[in-house]
Amino acid sequence: MQHHPQPPTIAILGADTVVGSALRALLGGYGYRIAPIDAHPTGVVDELLEGADLLLLTPRVDQGVREAFLGAMGKSTPQKAEMPVIALNTAIEEDLPEKEGVIRVPWPCETKDLVERIEAALLDAPAASAASNNSSTQARTG
Repeated sequence: MQHHPQPPTIAILGADTVVGSALRALLGGYGYRIAPIDAHPTGVVDELLEGADLLLLTPRVDQGVREAFLGAMGKSTPQKAEMPVIALNTAIEEDLPEKEGVIRVPWPCETKDLVERIEAALLDAPAASAASNNSSTQARTG
């Protein structure tokens, strides 16, 4: 894992599922901060993503929920539209429609492979988005 001045925060859509709970524990063990989001979230999407550096979609979250969540990103906070997104997909979900910018990772996969994909996505993330996330995080913690 790359060394970051502050550990990156990963928002997990579907954190209330069994897989989501396991991902929270695994990724937390790698030093990431976790922002859990239920599989059927309520609230403003950009507010749910506040402080997050990457969105991870757990497998088998309802397709309509995924599409609505992704479609709402950036509506109230434009830089959230640039947030890297990783979707974990099972073989059953192979026919899901493609969304530009969403990195698809087969599930199940080894934790080290997932961490490598997360690190690569964070490195490719727009600098402006990362800077705004860090300043808002510092404002809340400072």
